[in-house]
Amino acid sequence: MDNQLRPLPSEGTQKKPRKAKRVLILANPTAASFRFQSITEIISYLEGAGMKVELKLTSRASEITETCTDPDLNTDILAVAGGDTSVSEAATALLGRGMKPHLAIIPFGTANVLAHELGVPTTPEKIAQTIITGRKQKLHHGFANGRPFFLSTSTGFDAEIVHVVPLRLKRRYGRFAYLYIAAQLAFSRRKGNFKVRADGEDLQCAMALITNGRFYAGKHMVAPDASVLEKQLHLLTFKEDGVWALFKYACRLLMGTVTSSKNVTHRTIKTARIDAYRAAAVQIDGEPFGGTPLEVTVGDCELTVLSS
Repeated sequence: MDNQLRPLPSEGTQKKPRKAKRVLILANPTAASFRFQSITEIISYLEGAGMKVELKLTSRASEITETCTDPDLNTDILAVAGGDTSVSEAATALLGRGMKPHLAIIPFGTANVLAHELGVPTTPEKIAQTIITGRKQKLHHGFANGRPFFLSTSTGFDAEIVHVVPLRLKRRYGRFAYLYIAAQLAFSRRKGNFKVRADGEDLQCAMALITNGRFYAGKHMVAPDASVLEKQLHLLTFKEDGVWALFKYACRLLMGTVTSSKNVTHRTIKTARIDAYRAAAVQIDGEPFGGTPLEVTVGDCELTVLSS
């Protein structure tokens, strides 16, 4: 009996072949570290794994939003090849689409903060592997003046830098453009003065940063207990913002000890409102976004993102 041939399954019981996963890569060719060769290598790895890949190079502002909100968008994974601005734009647009497509990140920006938060690798082969077999995580966010943010929002010195750094300088010199503008601004600006009401408690500060994750301006630790995968925000208030104070904050940022400063308070929050005694700049996810007052709440939606 053991040597007899088994009958073939009938047509109705045969397993259907698995449908190949579709991947749309949205690439921003103006991103700071964009490399077309890296894109082609990633596509080669994905196709070698049996995925159907489409590449779309963006050519104008808002094209990422238009693509992600298109009702005819038909893909399983949307991979954004760009910096934090491009990733944030895509994530914001995808919030209203439910569980699909999943978001993947190909880090090509200046700081790539969200990629660091999720542990996204930097080599084409490992990036492709994350897209192929990466873990599906729930990415949380906050709202700042009605706009979703996935990294941070702030008002004070760092927001002023974001508002005045020229785009051409940023594209050419990356993070060094921010350092150059920061050095100039530190000696010429007026000090900040803010009133913060966080979860019913009133605070006074010279700068305020609300972060969704651990890192800031790259892989610099500012909130060790934070996570973009948790439904919680972290508020850092800075008592001083003179030149010497800013220099010490910068040193602590490099060492990952910002919250250890006696001039910095750190707490978890659900809501906050920040008012300035005179109009002050606001940044959201590293982009200029008007001015104070700044109202922040924890987000109520989740987005599926692929991480290593």
